[in-house]
Amino acid sequence: MSNLSSESYTDAPVALGTADSSMATPTIQATGVEKWYDNNFHVLRGVDLTVNKGEVVVIMGPSGSGKSTFIRTFNALEPYQKGSIVIDGIELSHDLKNIEAIRREVGMVFQQFNLFPHLSVLQNVTLAPIWVRRWPKAQAEEVALQLLERVGILEQANKFPGQLSGGQQQRVAIAAPWRCSPRSCCLMNRPRPWIRRWCARCWM
Repeated sequence: MSNLSSESYTDAPVALGTADSSMATPTIQATGVEKWYDNNFHVLRGVDLTVNKGEVVVIMGPSGSGKSTFIRTFNALEPYQKGSIVIDGIELSHDLKNIEAIRREVGMVFQQFNLFPHLSVLQNVTLAPIWVRRWPKAQAEEVALQLLERVGILEQANKFPGQLSGGQQQRVAIAAPWRCSPRSCCLMNRPRPWIRRWCARCWM
């Protein structure tokens, strides 16, 4: 099993978008990030990454190399032992206020969709705006329906995740992180090819 290191990682990210490299504060600044699992497997070895506003960066590597693990450190879903991560000027530390501030502004599309099975599609997409942004229900639903229309599943709004195909569930997962209009970035764990094209068309 391979792992991400600063040496092997340097050529892996490919910046597809355009950005102003003179920006004073990068959206993501990871420096010397290291992580060990409980079995002492050293999965991240001094990984560095800078993502400026407007950039699209693809992290590539073989299965088990630590791609998902690295992405999940950006919003404290995975702890790391050494190095530093700064998201939009906020340092990711053990400070719960910092973690909450970062999570409010960082959207994430999970590899396994992570939809609530007991909630409808519309409820899944409106959950965060209502509870995190404190939006009125009517406002949250209006934005959610617009997002569902953008991803082509407006007619599925009142269905439950178990009633959808895998592709439809993925579209809900794509719409969900944008429901709160994240200001910093959106992390996408292994998006499908059509999703990359759709994001480029709709969100760039």
